[in-house]
Amino acid sequence: MHPTVTKRSARQSLSRGLVAGLLLAQTALPALAQTTNNANNTESADKDAPVVLETYTVTAGFAGSLAAAAEMKQNQKVITEVIAAEDIGKLPDISIADALTRLTGLTTQRTNGRSQQISIRGLNGDFSTGLLNGREQVSTGMNRAVEFDQYPADLLSEVVVYKTATPSLTGQGLAGSIDLRTVRPLDKTGRVVAVNGYYEWNELGALTPGAKATGNRFNISYIDQVEGGTIGVAFGYSHSSKPFAGQQFQAWGYPTDNNNLVLGGMKPYVRNSILERDGYMAVLEYKPDENTHSVIDVYYSDFKEDQLLRGMEVPLYWSSAALQAGYTTSGGLATNSTFTNVQPIVRNDVFTRSDKPIAVGWNLVMGKASEWPITFDASYSSVKRKDFNLELWAGLSSLGTPFTTADTMKVTLNPGGLPMITTTKNYADASILRISDPQGWQSWKFPSTGSPGYYKGFESKDTMSQLKLSTRHELNRFFSAVEMGLSYTDRYKRDGENPSGFPVLKNNAATAPMPASNGITDFTYLGIGKIYSFDPLAYFNSGAFNLVGNDGTDFVARRFQVREEVTQFYTQAEIASKAGNIPVTGNVGFRIIHTDQSSNGLSANGNTVTAVADGDTYTQFAPSLNLNFEITDRSVVRFSLARQIARPRMYDMRASRTWGYNTTNASSTNINQSPWSGGGGNSALKPWVADSVDLSYEHYFNQSKGYFSVAAFAKKLRNFVYEQSAIADFSGYPITGTPPVLSQGIVSQPMNGDGGNIRGLEFSLVLASELISESFKGFGVQFGAALTKSGIKPWGPSSGTAPIAGLSEKVYQVTAYYERHGWSARVSNRYRSENRQYITNFGVPNPSGDVNPNGGFSMAQPESVVDAQISYTFPKDGPMKNLSVFLQGYNLTNEPLITYNNDDPRQVINYQQYGASYSFGAAYKF
Repeated sequence: MHPTVTKRSARQSLSRGLVAGLLLAQTALPALAQTTNNANNTESADKDAPVVLETYTVTAGFAGSLAAAAEMKQNQKVITEVIAAEDIGKLPDISIADALTRLTGLTTQRTNGRSQQISIRGLNGDFSTGLLNGREQVSTGMNRAVEFDQYPADLLSEVVVYKTATPSLTGQGLAGSIDLRTVRPLDKTGRVVAVNGYYEWNELGALTPGAKATGNRFNISYIDQVEGGTIGVAFGYSHSSKPFAGQQFQAWGYPTDNNNLVLGGMKPYVRNSILERDGYMAVLEYKPDENTHSVIDVYYSDFKEDQLLRGMEVPLYWSSAALQAGYTTSGGLATNSTFTNVQPIVRNDVFTRSDKPIAVGWNLVMGKASEWPITFDASYSSVKRKDFNLELWAGLSSLGTPFTTADTMKVTLNPGGLPMITTTKNYADASILRISDPQGWQSWKFPSTGSPGYYKGFESKDTMSQLKLSTRHELNRFFSAVEMGLSYTDRYKRDGENPSGFPVLKNNAATAPMPASNGITDFTYLGIGKIYSFDPLAYFNSGAFNLVGNDGTDFVARRFQVREEVTQFYTQAEIASKAGNIPVTGNVGFRIIHTDQSSNGLSANGNTVTAVADGDTYTQFAPSLNLNFEITDRSVVRFSLARQIARPRMYDMRASRTWGYNTTNASSTNINQSPWSGGGGNSALKPWVADSVDLSYEHYFNQSKGYFSVAAFAKKLRNFVYEQSAIADFSGYPITGTPPVLSQGIVSQPMNGDGGNIRGLEFSLVLASELISESFKGFGVQFGAALTKSGIKPWGPSSGTAPIAGLSEKVYQVTAYYERHGWSARVSNRYRSENRQYITNFGVPNPSGDVNPNGGFSMAQPESVVDAQISYTFPKDGPMKNLSVFLQGYNLTNEPLITYNNDDPRQVINYQQYGASYSFGAAYKF
């Protein structure tokens, strides 16, 4: 059990963190040296050899990573956040998604205990763009948000997060862009071969039979230069078999009984999962002379997730179960209650997911030393995804009729935490259970037998081809250079269910004996005790069932095909001037974006399915200005003014819809009484658009040992997307009976409208202890905090303001580290205040996401996640030189994910806990 983080304690934690960071900066600044140089960065092939940053040298490791990131950030011409690898094949975290959460203003929503999608400045992944080596990437999800756990951190050398826009960055979002970068082998010196391996486990262990509780990961990296340094090659392979676990309580809701809240029903689950990922990276770089530079890079991943889930669905107040009089209440909540005639559904489920993303790119610079060098860039990105979900049911009854005595359950609610459930049945005893449809949920399809479960498949494909041609010319006036280019992107995404259906027992039986057990599942964390378990996949494949396809058309309207052709022209002038004695750099320019979008799909009305297609073309103008005022050699004020654009969710752009026709209104001429109605997507949907202004002050400490920065931003959303009522054309749709006067009707679909605003403040500090005192070496801190306010109206222009999905008003992260004499240790804490999330429950996720903008969303409570790592690198003059050993721990305090109904701590809707994860391993570099 874990204490709930209250809003007050969250504010206190953030305040303490901010005060500590400011005091540390105030203490350090007077001691900082006042000079620095600007030599080029060089890197060493030896792990223990120094990394040269300006005129300062620092050994590779976490401190070196922070120093390299600080110098990269300082040299940018726009507002960014940067991650640099600690060493070859080693970024600071297991997952690149986890690493990104340590940057100021970035957060993640935990999915089954792991970081996956990233929010920038309170805007979730729908508003940002994921890049690989500067090229936009496809997504394994239903929409555009990149799932960053698809990219092994150990195959990347650095990450740049662009928070402001620049015309030459053609793949950018409204919130920002996250550019993952692989190594460039000609930037290295000499041959490097690095390997590492880890043994991994989760503290919750194997919660259910047949699950794996341990895993491993390892990677190998190879970098070399040949032909006198004109050809560089890099290869990387990363394997991961990582275990995850979870325990969940989910409430159906809280109806009232005599003005007291009671539990309507519940869905407790335990889960074990294994994420298998094999990632491959290859780079071929060719630079024969100063005029030609060619880079080909390839990335491929084979990703598979296997989940075993066991649990119960327990209808209580919202069922034939009877709430007994005399229950105990506290503050209007029935905290101790008893239900009789309880007929739960015991579930044994399996879920698998397979993703195979690939990305290939070629960048060629010709005439690099000429007055008008030409850069050609071509890339292809693709991913195929396939899901399989099977749930099999058992219980004490069939179609609502008990075949044994129903249960009596006592429910003790713990506001803000997990409840305790006392039963009168031993659910580990197979003799009281039968395979069945206990509540008759599938009797609408099979009235006499029901169906003891459901089978669901899902397949999707996303492909994107990109071409870009640009040139650049150096100038000697106010503008130092001018760049212009043309790009073309062709993207196609197809999503849909295939197949889905019902497992029906052979011989049309309503029940069957329980299959052979493979063990029991322990639910004592809720007081339920142990539950009989079996292998659902083996039983499904044993021949016990006939699979009846789902011929209903309700899911047809969720299928779609979307095609986008986006052509962009940009021009950008680079600024190199002075304001008085202050050097001014930056850029100014614009993008002209022409879009041709279309969608094919199916619209459904009962058993009638109609092929539909729709689309639109439009052109947008996106100017931007970035100015950098170099107050001193190490202090810069950055200003940005830009129009930022993010393309709409692809699910929202589908042509498919469900529809209805009311023959009684066939003669109506009033659109509000049209015989036509429906709901679905909008293929003419325009992008989100914001006018953004940013201002930041950054001061970099001597010898690249850190920096501090303060930034403010504001975004005025000129165009947002809402679920609204609109008029749609139903010409050509099949009908029977009297022809209608109207061919149009009112539908519910995503629409564009005024957006509102987002504004925020950000503070960052990276500081090494020797800047305070030379006698106090080896310690350091990385700290970032953000305060974000939103005036968005997520349910439409006429609705009230509310938090948008993914926005936490207060966010901070702090990492304290020590690195000296071969030892490296650090501990990190990342905090985010409450935020509105689409909660993915254990098991198969809803691939369509938030179809109803007010459905599936909950306010996740504040969370504070603690990670730690300790390592030792043996001396390079000893027999174990170049060898390092590591011990890492994640989510050390087992921080739960908690959501409440109506933001009321008494009404816990979701309580998920994932346990701490650990890794122990070693790394060696030849």
